[in-house]
Amino acid sequence: MMSAPKIVQQIFVTQILSVNSTGEAIIQNVPDEMATEIPRVFLQSFTAGSFITLFRQAELFFGVIAMESSTAVLGSANNLSSSVLQGFTCTSVRTIQKAQVKNLVKACRRKGTDKVKLVESQLTCMFNLIRKESDITSFELFPPDVLLYYDYSLVSQSNCRQYFEQLSDADFSVFSSELSYKRTALFDNARSCLGITTTNLTKDQVTVLGNMCCYLSPSYILDSDESILEKLKTCPDLSAAQAAAVETRLIGGTTRYRLAPTWTETTLRNLDTFPLYMSSGFYDNFDQVSHFTECTVGNITQVTISGVTFPFDYSDINQFNSCLSAAVVRDNLEIITQKVDQEDYLKIVLTKLTTVPEDQVQILGPASRIASIDQINTWNITEVDTLASLMDTTYGAWDPSLAKAIISKYLSVGGNKLESAELNAIGGPNLCSVDAAVLSNISQLNADALDVSNCTRDKLKVLFSIALQAFQPTSRSNVPLYQLIQPYLGEQTHTHARTHKQTCCIK
Repeated sequence: MMSAPKIVQQIFVTQILSVNSTGEAIIQNVPDEMATEIPRVFLQSFTAGSFITLFRQAELFFGVIAMESSTAVLGSANNLSSSVLQGFTCTSVRTIQKAQVKNLVKACRRKGTDKVKLVESQLTCMFNLIRKESDITSFELFPPDVLLYYDYSLVSQSNCRQYFEQLSDADFSVFSSELSYKRTALFDNARSCLGITTTNLTKDQVTVLGNMCCYLSPSYILDSDESILEKLKTCPDLSAAQAAAVETRLIGGTTRYRLAPTWTETTLRNLDTFPLYMSSGFYDNFDQVSHFTECTVGNITQVTISGVTFPFDYSDINQFNSCLSAAVVRDNLEIITQKVDQEDYLKIVLTKLTTVPEDQVQILGPASRIASIDQINTWNITEVDTLASLMDTTYGAWDPSLAKAIISKYLSVGGNKLESAELNAIGGPNLCSVDAAVLSNISQLNADALDVSNCTRDKLKVLFSIALQAFQPTSRSNVPLYQLIQPYLGEQTHTHARTHKQTCCIK
């Protein structure tokens, strides 16, 4: 079952809960590996003696798990799972001793796949809770992302290098637009600390700056030690200007990749994700056959698609179109959509398909995002796992009009409606694309926390009313109730929000 699609696991858990949804029954009947699929509303029945290491729902009972007496059972706060630590909020730790709060913050210092993913509100909260601690300048003890929000006056000139060395692993994309000025301020402070006076960064300076390099201007990319290119490979994204600077640097032949005429298939592989950002002219540096409207490069086959250079050896879009047959697309759709990511190329892939059966809709992947409404109308979307596959955020955000078309297509099938599995699959932003009349037919909100901040006023009213009705009868304390309905609070519900904040959250 663990290898089954996420939507299948959610349905499986829902069926278990329909038999018995008490806290003890949940622990006994739901496999630990599927605990994250338990709807948040059911977690209110958990007691201090019946906690398990789940996660997206952790903020609802984090205050119980995080108590020193509870973590002692596990040995220490360091033994809490990363997913549980992700539930840290100022509200959940307001009754916990300061020493334990600091232990919890320190426990969030993890790397790689174990990294505790925290948002800005959690990070600023953590800093405010530890800012007066005696070891606040022992930077190696705290999560790098928390260091982003440090008051820089706490950092002396004598230990500023240590600060930036620890900060190098931080996720600089976590800054909201309101606090993005801090990113600029950090680089200004780094320049002062490291003695950076030009755009020619040394290898040592690049190493210390670490992930901050992802936000440097093109002039630094052009002038700095070539190690900056390796650092840029790990960035979540590059701007058009940064990509152009990388391309100029590579073609210049002053890096370990040498002069462009010497480039081979191995070079292409070693460039990692860079080719995804390069201009079409970049590929002229690789040996290629002359391109014409007829297929002269070679027909695209299953063997071709499996090759490491596909689709890069079809840099001429006309050749890609001419050499790709509808039959090959039909038989190799999944791997094609995994390897082809340029929109113009994906549009060609879609044009090779006519009526798209359900099993192929489920593997459209990123190609689905550039479909037209007319093309969506040719898709078969009758099953909830098809809906979940299409709404997978891995492939990017949906245009609201396209999301509405997909959801409407699914709901047009007799018996299909918006229940917990559908809501989890669709997600908040896409849910906001449908009409308020459709939302009013939702009978329950026992789903994950949905981000509906982009919903219009009338849609928020509908969702808030449903949430309040669904959650209030089972809520035994104001804190869980407030956290359950919080995603559905808009300006029109501020009066209700203030009531609950005053009674449970604000002191």
